[in-house]
Amino acid sequence: MRAGTVAALTAVPLLAAGSAFATDFQGEDAGPRLSVLATVGIFVGIPIGLFLLITFLVMVPSWVKGDTNRTEIGWDTKSAARAEASAEDAGKDEAKAGAASGGTGGASGNW
Repeated sequence: MRAGTVAALTAVPLLAAGSAFATDFQGEDAGPRLSVLATVGIFVGIPIGLFLLITFLVMVPSWVKGDTNRTEIGWDTKSAARAEASAEDAGKDEAKAGAASGGTGGASGNW
């Protein structure tokens, strides 16, 4: 039952596309062929252009806002003070945890 279902679902798209595989298609005229330059422009130029456009749109906000971490414009003193205070607090918490356990931690620690 399952194999028949898989075979039928596989064959249906091929049957629907049967007219596309016809060699003597008498339908609408395909139109003039594209030149090499037009083909390269469509399949190479447009994707590169879209890539550059998306890259530009992603980078514009950082250009407008500016980089706040550059040394020539200085650090924000409030955020630097907060970072130092949180680092000191983390060091104190680790020291308290090590003192409470009574041993060393890590791979050779005593639990």
